[in-house]
Amino acid sequence: MSPLPAVLLFVSMAMAAPPPVAPGELTPFLKVVTASAGAPGRIACRDMDLAMALKKGGVSPDAKAPVAWAANRDQLKDFLAEGKLVVAGDAALLAAGAAVAIVLEKGRPVILVDARNVQASGVTLSDALLKIARVR
Repeated sequence: MSPLPAVLLFVSMAMAAPPPVAPGELTPFLKVVTASAGAPGRIACRDMDLAMALKKGGVSPDAKAPVAWAANRDQLKDFLAEGKLVVAGDAALLAAGAAVAIVLEKGRPVILVDARNVQASGVTLSDALLKIARVR
């Protein structure tokens, strides 16, 4: 058997997106983001696994909240159409309009903020959050 398929598999795995932040680990970060956006402990969320973890951690899934968690591009588009500040677990969604991404870097969760997308949402984030986040 040729070593080429094994090499292709290794390259494709190396180029894959980093694993997402686990739902239980997201809760404290989402608490900070929602509080910073003036909606402490409230976030629109259509991801059932995350919604359950959020409830356990004291964050209420609320369709009327000004902040939303998008698990994919379709949810991102829907929440942007509703005028929400969108948080995602994939940094690539920042280019598509998400305002905040919570991602793993070197095994640790990091908050990334796209300043233009925050401004477009009409939601203001606190200076305290902007100081701990990496703002683009």
